[in-house]
Amino acid sequence: MRIAALALGLVISAGACASSQTAAADQAATASSTAKRTNVITAQEIRESKAAALPELIRQLRPSWPRAVNVVVNSDVMGGYEMLNAQPVSSVAEIRFLTKSEAQMKWGSRVQDVIQIITK
Repeated sequence: MRIAALALGLVISAGACASSQTAAADQAATASSTAKRTNVITAQEIRESKAAALPELIRQLRPSWPRAVNVVVNSDVMGGYEMLNAQPVSSVAEIRFLTKSEAQMKWGSRVQDVIQIITK
């Protein structure tokens, strides 16, 4: 009886270990597949883009980003979406989208959604 109980315990433990490894592998695959953050356009994405201007680059890489935004270059609020045309693509290290609440924590109630340009 004891041997049967011990054998059953080992089988259950082995099954739990095997299933936890599978779950860990599934979680790793999910984490790597969602590694691309949709609120940031990275330097690598900018380099690989063939866009001639920032509005075109943003439309290509993040078409869901709104156009009714404030544009911030580094930490300076510059104006609306049309201000993106004034910034050369070659000078940009990263582009971030911040929601109204995130932006207002940084720049106060005068801003709405923000596209922040971080220069090289």
